[in-house]
Amino acid sequence: MKPVAVLLFAALTLIASSAHAQTTFDVAITVDDLPAHGPVPPGVSRTDVARDYLAALKAHNVPAVYGFVNAVRLKQEPGTEAVLDMWRAAGYPLGNHTYSHMNINSGTLEAFEADLEAGEPAIRDRMTGADWRVLRFPFLSAGDEAHHAGIMAYLKAHKYRIADVSISFNDWAYTDTYARCMAKGDSEAVEGMKIQYMQGVKASIARSLMASEKVYGRQISHVLLIHEGAFTALMLPEVLAAFEEEGAHFVTLDQAQSDPAYSAPSAHQGEGLLIERTAKEKGIDLWSDAPPDVDISNLAGLCS
Repeated sequence: MKPVAVLLFAALTLIASSAHAQTTFDVAITVDDLPAHGPVPPGVSRTDVARDYLAALKAHNVPAVYGFVNAVRLKQEPGTEAVLDMWRAAGYPLGNHTYSHMNINSGTLEAFEADLEAGEPAIRDRMTGADWRVLRFPFLSAGDEAHHAGIMAYLKAHKYRIADVSISFNDWAYTDTYARCMAKGDSEAVEGMKIQYMQGVKASIARSLMASEKVYGRQISHVLLIHEGAFTALMLPEVLAAFEEEGAHFVTLDQAQSDPAYSAPSAHQGEGLLIERTAKEKGIDLWSDAPPDVDISNLAGLCS
């Protein structure tokens, strides 16, 4: 073999080896704010959003995607019951996100518990024979010093599980802006949003994988939080493809949370993102050498 050919063969071997060494990881997809998250663009219905969501999830063979419900939206937007029914018809489970998306720190513990219970009928009635006592805390807030111990005792007594989160990329921030830009017919702004959004997706994957290695010395099974908004529905096929390209294998929430990282003792169980919470409790600096996150401050003024 000639010297140039030897060098080329070595380079190709190194590239192949690097590709083979790609990090692989399990991730469960979970969706907040069913049946309605934020405004929708003109001509788009809540069932359109749900249809696009479910089509993308099915196309990528994502199993048992929990949809976390704010049942107040059923009263605010009559007809959105269809979204929950579509979710169940697809074979996906529903969980509780409280009736009104209440922050536990905004009032008394009793008020939060009442709001949680008010959200149960819409879920329980559609989850006959299945486990529906799964809670996603609104704002990922599991209670300050005055609330945390009490809500943990309540959840244990009522056999609730917490749906923790390890990856999130601020998809919620695009929902209002997308509706405004579509109403104005500003397709150029929307195209820019798509690019920025996917930059955020890829940054969140890189940061979460790095953080997992730093905190646990390995890749834990991850849980992704996204919202059932119109822009996320639009982008979901690309989001799922990006996760797959980065080495993701889609699993159920139960499979992901069987990882010991989710049952490890914590004084702040359920609060914030799992890896960040654990790093804080262990005194680990996560972000000083981390890849940068994507700035979303431009979204508030876009198409305004």
